Amino acid sequence: MDIKKWLGDENKLGIDIWEKKYKYDGETFETWLNRVSGGDKELKEMIENKEFIFAGRILSNRGLAKLGRKITYSNCYVVTPPEDNLESIFDTAKKLARTYSYGGGCGVDISKLRPRGAEVNNSAKYTTGSISFMDLYNMTTDIIGQKGRRGALMISIDVNHPDIEEFIKIKSDLTRVQKANISVRVDENFMKAVIENKTYETTFNVIDTGEIIKKSVDANRLFTELAVQNWRFAEPGILFWDRISKWNLLSEDDEFEYGGTNPCAEEPLPAGGSCLLGSLILPTFVENGEFCFERLKKVVKKAVKALNDVLDEGLPLHPLEEQRESVKNWRQIGLGVLGVGDLLIKLGLKYGSDESLEFCDRVAKTIIDSALKASAMLAKEEGSFPKYRAEKILKSPFLLENASPETLELIKKYGLRNSQLLTIAPTGSIGTMLEMSTGIEPNFAFSYTRKTESLHGEDVYYKVFIPIVKRYMEENALKDEDELPDYFITAQNLNPYNRIKMQSVWQKRIDASISSTINLVNKVSVEEVKQLYIEAWKSGLKGMTVYRAGCDREGILTVDTKKAKSAEEALKDKMETIGRGVLKPIAQDTIYYPYKMRIGCGKLKVMIGYSPSERAIQDLYVIRSGTGGCEKNIQAVAIYMSGILRLGGNLFMLEDAIDGVSGCTSFAVARSKNLDVSQGSTCPSAILNILKKFEKNMGLSGHTEAIQLMDKEEKNEQKMVEELEKRKINCPECGSELEVTGGCYSCRNCGYSKCE
Repeated sequence: MDIKKWLGDENKLGIDIWEKKYKYDGETFETWLNRVSGGDKELKEMIENKEFIFAGRILSNRGLAKLGRKITYSNCYVVTPPEDNLESIFDTAKKLARTYSYGGGCGVDISKLRPRGAEVNNSAKYTTGSISFMDLYNMTTDIIGQKGRRGALMISIDVNHPDIEEFIKIKSDLTRVQKANISVRVDENFMKAVIENKTYETTFNVIDTGEIIKKSVDANRLFTELAVQNWRFAEPGILFWDRISKWNLLSEDDEFEYGGTNPCAEEPLPAGGSCLLGSLILPTFVENGEFCFERLKKVVKKAVKALNDVLDEGLPLHPLEEQRESVKNWRQIGLGVLGVGDLLIKLGLKYGSDESLEFCDRVAKTIIDSALKASAMLAKEEGSFPKYRAEKILKSPFLLENASPETLELIKKYGLRNSQLLTIAPTGSIGTMLEMSTGIEPNFAFSYTRKTESLHGEDVYYKVFIPIVKRYMEENALKDEDELPDYFITAQNLNPYNRIKMQSVWQKRIDASISSTINLVNKVSVEEVKQLYIEAWKSGLKGMTVYRAGCDREGILTVDTKKAKSAEEALKDKMETIGRGVLKPIAQDTIYYPYKMRIGCGKLKVMIGYSPSERAIQDLYVIRSGTGGCEKNIQAVAIYMSGILRLGGNLFMLEDAIDGVSGCTSFAVARSKNLDVSQGSTCPSAILNILKKFEKNMGLSGHTEAIQLMDKEEKNEQKMVEELEKRKINCPECGSELEVTGGCYSCRNCGYSKCE
């Protein structure tokens, strides 16, 4: 077999990814396969048959130590959290640098570092706080190269730390910490305070000075700020730390503690821990329209053995002694899945439906039970992991929920070879190489645009359908993807709550975690982002991030070689571009605020779109939340009001436009019944009064004052005015549009990926 037969003759991108990322020098596919499988014939067959595949570090690096290369097999590590002193803080930077030089990414938690303003016993007198050292770790990540790419870093902090507000907002400064992912560790007490709208007290005890620093925060307001930052920048992610700590094999072992997570957050790990990853390629297990559970069980058994073999082989190759010690003692592996989106399509199951959830739960339970059994049988032959304590493991709620009676008896008799077994990584590059959906994500899209250069040197763009869609359309003589059945679901048309349900089903069976990005449409509100995170917590997820199309982060990722214009130049261009009678595009940072109102014949919700950069209302629309009301007329009123505002008008013009309209009888009748009706005598006047109140709350009580304030901010801050059209996330290598799935940015055009 050669690479073209394995990946397909037409899969030029997949072949290119294999050649650039995974093969070593001039080796053939057969030579590569022998190197990666380490002489294991059964493993070689699994990879050939596309039943199982290792993660990228193993595919690239296994066996190269024999050639003198100092390269790890592990994708990522968690370094020991720095202690609250300068020596430890800078030692951590050194550990990051050494780990990056071996090809590994890192997670580091800074919760032990004293907050801003705390006393220190040196010439500074007061510390600049934990957040200031994020720049040190960010710089370290930026300067250490890894075969043409930079290291991956996750920085996390506990929500109980007094610096939490500063941490949450740090990446809104586009000059700081842009080489790291950041996440907040939240606990049950904080989430309850959010829901109950209570004050929450953060506390830090400074050991060497005895100082106790406390800071009260409005939990709901802080959580809203988290949602705002996610809405704008897709960060910080949220780690539900109680669920992480309590739902694993070591939850009852008081000698074990997680130190943090890896950069894509699918692997909570102890200090020095590493993630050694591989994935089951689930669509392969469909035979004649049925899923083969028996073959899956056999492959899981072989995959667990293969990951343990790589763990032993790679033990001397970890960059740091703390890593070698941790891996030896705890023996974490991360067996995951690939292609859930394609699998459900092959079986005709709609992603997120009850049937799909029940089926995935059965698959996930088969995998965890088979993995536990395989680890127990390895323990029989080679012994349990050194830190194994039977009396603690056998009390684990996760184990008791997921092990069959037969498997539980084997564990009681032989123990376990591994303290951690399952995880679901992003699988971005590998999924693209194999032309299938990644992790548990649905397909990002069913078609994408490829760019090729013609003989005349011009870029030619053409539409490419993903294989599973192309095959179905050809077999059923479909001409357009709109004709596909409703079980063809993408990240673009998936209800985000169904995505949470799917992750919840898998998390129940996964002892580590799941790399998760939920894609959202541009018009989603901050409040909706907030509610999604609350639902994720209630559903038992261990962590989650969201990515809103058109968010500010896209500006960071977009490559634009044109010289940046000053704010004055951009504003001038903007005013010249928007001619008379032309609607101004809605600013990209527009946030939609919900306002409830009661009219004479029902209830309404007014969604006010406000741009912080423009300091102005951009848009509004109305949703009827009760019975009654002239629904279509009300919607039309909102559209016309938005139109006047986007044509350069203001609230005074709106007021003039409706002046003289006589009152609506329904308002008068409702007030005669002592109903709490919104201020106004008609629907348009009631909506206008809400807009006035909104502007007043924003400090924009008059149109003139609003313009003056906007001009002042533009001059003071010298910010670029938002682009007039929505930008796509462009690949830094070829300029094509990037896909965002499972914590990864990947390019279908050239194979570029970030944070695999």
